[in-house]
This record gives sequence, structure tokens and C-alpha cells, in this order.
Amino acid sequence: MGHVGLTPQAISVLGGFRPQGKNVSSAVKVVETALALQEAGCFSVVLECVPPPVAAAATSALRIPTIGIGAGPYCSGQVNF
Repeated sequence: MGHVGLTPQAISVLGGFRPQGKNVSSAVKVVETALALQEAGCFSVVLECVPPPVAAAATSALRIPTIGIGAGPYCSGQVNF
């Protein structure tokens, strides 16, 4: 399972716990990374803390399910907390 968007293991690189995909270039990077994970063999991708339109774009671009954590209603499934 892949993981894109806010990845807590990379907060030092991301500049803290901040939503990802808030501008066009960052949103494209989220979708491209999700596609790369799919091509690498992931069976699904977690989209964490990305804007709902970015999650919708990633979900529609992928052939594998997406699981949203704070990513809006457009993922294949949700983690509720």
C-alpha cells in the first residue's frame, strides 16, 4: 500500500504537518506520485490530507483503490477518526 500527501515519516522534508497538494504544482506531484506507486506494484494508495479535488483526480487516474485520510469524499474508501 502506497502513501502520498501528508506522510508523517517525512515531516522534516515537508516542513511540518501541513496539507499537501494545495497549489497546482504540488497537486500534480501528488497525482504523479500516486501513479508511480501504482506502477511500482502497490495494490492501493492512501491519500492523506490533500484537498478533495486532488483526491478526486488521483482516484480517477488510478486503477487501484484510494483510501482517504482527511482527503474528502472522492476516495474509494475512508479512514475515520
